[in-house]
This record gives sequence, C-alpha cells and structure tokens, in this order.
Amino acid sequence: MAWRVMAASATGRSHLDRGQPCQDAYASVQVGQTLVAVVCDGAGSASHSDVGARHVSSSVAASVTGSAQLGADPLALPVDALRSIIETAVDDARGQLAMLALSQGLKLSDHACTLVGAVATRGGGWFFHVGDGVAACAFSNESPDAVSLPANGEYANETWFVTGGNWREQLRLTRFEGTIDALVLMSDGVQPFAMSRAGDSLFQPFIAPVIRYLAGVDETHGSQALHATLADPRTDQITGDDKTLLVALPA
Repeated sequence: MAWRVMAASATGRSHLDRGQPCQDAYASVQVGQTLVAVVCDGAGSASHSDVGARHVSSSVAASVTGSAQLGADPLALPVDALRSIIETAVDDARGQLAMLALSQGLKLSDHACTLVGAVATRGGGWFFHVGDGVAACAFSNESPDAVSLPANGEYANETWFVTGGNWREQLRLTRFEGTIDALVLMSDGVQPFAMSRAGDSLFQPFIAPVIRYLAGVDETHGSQALHATLADPRTDQITGDDKTLLVALPA
C-alpha cells in the first residue's frame, strides 16, 4: 500500500458521564497511490449523530475513491472538478441517510455531523471541509504546515453540518502541494492539544513524538497507541468532548 493509516476515536468524558455513545467516526480508502481519508463529528444535540457520522465518513470515502473523474493525481484536478466529486459523494450520503431516517420516523437533521477529509498522493492533494475539525499536512522539507481550519457560526460552539440545507455553501476546498511527511485529520476534541495556540499549525510537542512512534509500528499497533493516548484520563482536563485522530504516513 502507498499509505499506512492509523486512527482511533475515544468517547469524551461528558458523553461517558451521560451514557452517550461516541459520536465521532472516521474512514479511509486507498486506490493506487491515492488516499481518501475522512473524519466526521456528530452533533451533540442530534439524537442519531453517531449513526450519521459513521455513515457519512464511510460513504464519502468510498464514493470519492470510486469516482471515475478522480484519476491518478488529485493535484491535476481543477477545483470545479474536485468540487463536483465531493458534492456527489455528500449528496449520495445525504440521500441514503434521508431514506434511513424516513424508515425510522426520524429527520435527516437527527443525523447531523461535520465533515473534514483529504484526498492525496505523496506529492500533495486537497482538503475538503464542512464545519469544524481540522485537517493538516506536515511536509518533509519543513515547509509550513498546510491547514484547513474549522468554520464556526456566530457563536464559538456553533458550526455547520453536511446534513444542513446550506452545506454546499459551506464546503471549503484547500489545495496543498509538496512531499508529504504526514497527513493528520482530527475532530474538534483533539484540536486543543494537537494544534498550536494560534491554530495555524500542528503542535509539535504533541504531534512530533506521535509521528515518530507511528513510523516504527504497524497500523494495528499504531491505532491502538492512538486510542490509548486519546482515552488517557489526563485528556479529560483539557476537553470533555469525543476525540478522533487519524494519521496517514506515506509507506
């Protein structure tokens, strides 16, 4: 495989205390040299957001990699072509969720979740993003990290969801190019300790040891180590939210 992907989700303390499930989810698919990775964060106020996050992450990752328009080099795609691929993938996921909701007497909004993802080869690619969470790329030549930042509404705890009526207007695409050292996707529960205080780069005291460790282990052990890190009770002092971290390293 062209990439080694290690990822984990841990239920936040606030959800554990209320007996709620983890509402984060992640997925990744590889085709040739291309990786598509997705992290979704379910809305705490939506009754079935855990189902929405799982479905959207897996469906979008599979749909993007299966697109006939994708080709072998995401960097060669014009932004309008990429937008079409992502919009089709999200449309399909929304349609499937709407049918599921209807069959259960629910609404699409009961499955509300955000979306942050990447489609890339070793030489670069694109971030796609609706709502909060963070995508970041560390380059091997020590260039500044490429980052797709969270988008919030009028209030700090307000964001946008792929299940919302205005999701197309909120879909942001960010191109990045250069030899990749690591791709990192995270839900907003990880952001306080994985991103710099300014929020515009990865927080090296946390992420550098993580990447060094992951570089020396297989995907199974790497994912287990990430889960242990995210589930460490010391993180409860930083955030009570669910936490998801996905790290992709070129093989």
